[in-house]
Amino acid sequence: MKRSLTFAALITASIFTIAVSTQAAPPFSLSRPAANQLKWHTNLQSAHKIAAAENKPMLLVFGADWCHYCKKLERETLNSKEVSSYVNETFIAVHLDADKDKRVAQILKVSSLPCTIVLSPNADLLGRIEGFYTTAPYHRQLATAQQKHQAAVQASGIAR
Repeated sequence: MKRSLTFAALITASIFTIAVSTQAAPPFSLSRPAANQLKWHTNLQSAHKIAAAENKPMLLVFGADWCHYCKKLERETLNSKEVSSYVNETFIAVHLDADKDKRVAQILKVSSLPCTIVLSPNADLLGRIEGFYTTAPYHRQLATAQQKHQAAVQASGIAR
């Protein structure tokens, strides 16, 4: 648990104080999102405030303009009705460009793309998904991260 607290302190102190540029759309988005697609945040600080206020975990998705599998993950997995609905209801989704948000990627040890990281509102690491996954396996990994969050919420006695 001490490592988790140290990691959370590092993340909280580092990531949420980094000035993250705001952009009108995710940097490696292929098109405008349809009604059933993910509601992305591009500013990590404001997303963190929402996650804390709503006691929802943050889903950080790192990609890059040049990354074929990042675009494939977004197009085939993240924008599927099953995953996008689940994410919109359960997480605060943040789209980050690994080339532009290098410091955040470095702190979170993003070494390959695409990379999805799930953090609690307190910046505890709940899950990490590296690479491209199809809808069902990706959804299962997100559900596991959500279960970890719910267990932590129940253990702490914080109501959701």
